[in-house]
Amino acid sequence: MKSSSKLQKRSSGSRTRNWKPWIFAGITLVAIGGIFLYLRDDSDSALGSSDKPYLVPAPLETPMDLLDDPKADGWPTEALAEEAKQQLKGLGKLILNPEKLTPESLGEFATDDISFHALEARNAEPVFSDSSLQVVRIDDQPAGAKQKGLSKLESALRNLGNPLQGGSDLRFAPKVFRVQMDEGSFTTQQYIALSGITEDGVIEKHATWRTRWIKKDDESPPLLTSIEVSKIEQVNTNSSGRTLFSDCTRSVLGSTDSFESQISRGYGHWLRRTQDTQYFFWLGNPGVALGDVDGDGLDDLYLCQEDGLPNLLYVQNTDGTLRDLSQEAGVNWLEGSRSALLIDLDNDGDQDLAVAIMGGIVLASNQGNGTFEYQTLLPTADDLMSMSAADYNDDGLLDLYVCTYYQNGSDGPQSRSSGVVGGDFVYHDSNSGGPNSLFKNEGSFKFRDVTKESGLDQNNLRWSLAASWEDYDDDGDQDLYVANDFGRNNLYRNDGGKFIDVAAQSGVEDSASGMAVTWGDYNRDGNMDVYVSNMFSAAGNRITFQEQFKPDASPEVRKRLQRFARGSTLMKASGSGSFDDISEAAGVAMARWAWGTSFADLNNDGWQDIVVANGNITGEDPGDL
Repeated sequence: MKSSSKLQKRSSGSRTRNWKPWIFAGITLVAIGGIFLYLRDDSDSALGSSDKPYLVPAPLETPMDLLDDPKADGWPTEALAEEAKQQLKGLGKLILNPEKLTPESLGEFATDDISFHALEARNAEPVFSDSSLQVVRIDDQPAGAKQKGLSKLESALRNLGNPLQGGSDLRFAPKVFRVQMDEGSFTTQQYIALSGITEDGVIEKHATWRTRWIKKDDESPPLLTSIEVSKIEQVNTNSSGRTLFSDCTRSVLGSTDSFESQISRGYGHWLRRTQDTQYFFWLGNPGVALGDVDGDGLDDLYLCQEDGLPNLLYVQNTDGTLRDLSQEAGVNWLEGSRSALLIDLDNDGDQDLAVAIMGGIVLASNQGNGTFEYQTLLPTADDLMSMSAADYNDDGLLDLYVCTYYQNGSDGPQSRSSGVVGGDFVYHDSNSGGPNSLFKNEGSFKFRDVTKESGLDQNNLRWSLAASWEDYDDDGDQDLYVANDFGRNNLYRNDGGKFIDVAAQSGVEDSASGMAVTWGDYNRDGNMDVYVSNMFSAAGNRITFQEQFKPDASPEVRKRLQRFARGSTLMKASGSGSFDDISEAAGVAMARWAWGTSFADLNNDGWQDIVVANGNITGEDPGDL
């Protein structure tokens, strides 16, 4: 998208899904899609910098058939991990089809003398329970509490799967995140997920299995010799055959012409039809905004789309359905749009519209009846990703902060000139992204770029994806947290309209592919805590802990690259300006390939829960799931 002061309009377009492939240590990382809801228990339960930056090497000119073979590529542990995953998937099919579960069938997956822990949390007291949800959890089991033999394993697997029998949408999914070779055997660690919808409600079972395997020969699949089980969790809903949340897209949007022709189309459909492929890497990334545009007390929806496809304004009817008024409202612009805000920019009591396009921010004033009039375009760096608004200087007007990813002039994600895969790119500590900008609202839709004079030009080239405002130090002004994809995040403390990056001294740099950020007082201690959604990568967890992974890198660099694969981060505020990383203790680190996130009290019990939107594009081959 090129900057333009005159916006195009059209009434047809598409809706696509998120896609973001990353190269991590030479391996394409993928993740399972879905939404994870973390319910807060009533119990409360920084990485430094490296002196020697690690440089990601330029891609090797290696035949693809060798890259597809981990043994030929020097990674026998990856081959073993794949074999273990396939065996576990076979075991899962027996759990979901108990008529095929016998000691004989189990002999294809385990040795006769297999030893194993209890596979579920029996007789455990719920750690959370309300009218709609019950959670049972145990962290560890006694070391000697094991059973032995295929007959006992058959019984245990039947008990594990019995509650799901007769249900629908049955799933068993192993995700191997560690592998270690020993003499004559190997060990894997994996997350196990088992779920389904029954007459009594949804049942989800999660656990961490540490499994030991032996191989009789190179041609035979490995056999299980032991299973150690920890971190068992079972979640039951009291929704009688229904999920807690239901997909209502068709019932809400199905009556609009744009639903079938645009919204219901998939990513692949529009990827093959787009004319501008320079930024196809981000196709499927547009944002949405909620706000009451016509003053009737009902929230309406503004949907951004890619270059050449019109943005859409859906106005809510009294029955909860939506009608498409994009053209009538004058906001069906064709510029590729990344994010939008419905906010009152001129203090006249209605919701105005700000849209981030490639190269600028489009501002349009609400005429008081849900129609909009274009006001101006604020020039910015080309590759805008998201926007956030706050009154940073306490003058009563909302100001705008925008996040940028690539630098201007980039040819896309594979460009050497952009530094993404070139030899000068520091994966864990990059400062070669595009600059973010702060625009001060001076009234009457006049905005001025005050990035430098406000101090927000410090550490401002870090491939930013999202930002969130909050007065974390309780001094009366709005501070800013910025989640960056490569390298360290920023926490800009606002000192009377001047900002200073205090992320390092506060312990919140969290260098780990930051996608989104949300603030909330999760433990109700009066201090605002921060949660950053990052990528969890099973492949990254396996690879970065191997001895042959970057043997010349310093321990600190290896640690930081391992951190990139760990997952999301919950940082608890101490009240004195510092934060503690409690992600794993709180059970919210493994949110899979996480994108957007928000604190929200989902069950109205007064405690802030966490919603995480995650996943990746899945094509005809579902191997990435």
